[in-house]
Amino acid sequence: MNSTEQHIRVYEKHSKIRFGSFIARNIHESILYRHALMNFVRINLRNRYRRSTLGFLWSLINPLFTMVILAFVFSTIYNVPFADFGIYIFSGLLPWQLMSNSIIGGTMSIIYAEGYLKKVYTPKILFPLVTVSTEAVNFSLSLFSLFILAFLLGAKIGVSLLFLPFAIIITFLFVLGIVLVVSVATIYFRDLYNIVQVVFTALFYLVPVVYKISIIPENYQVFYKLNPFFYFIDLFHKIIYESIIPSAAHWGVCLGLSLVALLLGLFILNLKEQDLIFRL
Repeated sequence: MNSTEQHIRVYEKHSKIRFGSFIARNIHESILYRHALMNFVRINLRNRYRRSTLGFLWSLINPLFTMVILAFVFSTIYNVPFADFGIYIFSGLLPWQLMSNSIIGGTMSIIYAEGYLKKVYTPKILFPLVTVSTEAVNFSLSLFSLFILAFLLGAKIGVSLLFLPFAIIITFLFVLGIVLVVSVATIYFRDLYNIVQVVFTALFYLVPVVYKISIIPENYQVFYKLNPFFYFIDLFHKIIYESIIPSAAHWGVCLGLSLVALLLGLFILNLKEQDLIFRL
């Protein structure tokens, strides 16, 4: 039996396993390849700021300038205090960037890994996981740094901040599920990368990041609440800006969306795993 036949047999074996076994295998392999995951994340972050004088400081400067500009413009438009609106934008902009950057970058995550996948067996879930993990680390650096500015602007320090790690984990799982879907779909439809970019440019203005949902007439608010990203942005708004603990119902909605997205992503990856290597 030659090497090609061996590889084909491996993929056929994986395609026949039950969904529960597929999930268990991917969890096991993610743990097994954790050092590779950390190395890929480290390389991605290093390449992002390579030959840059300020290096990782850009993870603070970029969102800082974006936040200040948006806060200045929209606080003037809405005639509200700059400090208050700055904290509001800060608490929504960073999680939005985590989600949008992960999903846009994640569309090409498996395609960019073609060289690895065709040379040696590597779990395909590893590369979407690397993309989301890279953005999560960048998000954490920005969040930690900009918290200093937020407190200077008058952000409240409350018990709600203890729930911030749970919000990040739930958001991470939600985004990972979507990235799994789009990364597989992009292999079959390469234009999806550009489409996703356009979609997220439009979505930015359909999620209450630069305005408050309260300014939207009540009879139109239901359309905003049909957008799953709304609940995750609102989760961070409540924890950071309002300094309150989100309700159990709010946590339940976010957790439910995360589980649905993650299971859907894993289902599609399981469905197409055998075929992906031949489509690259």
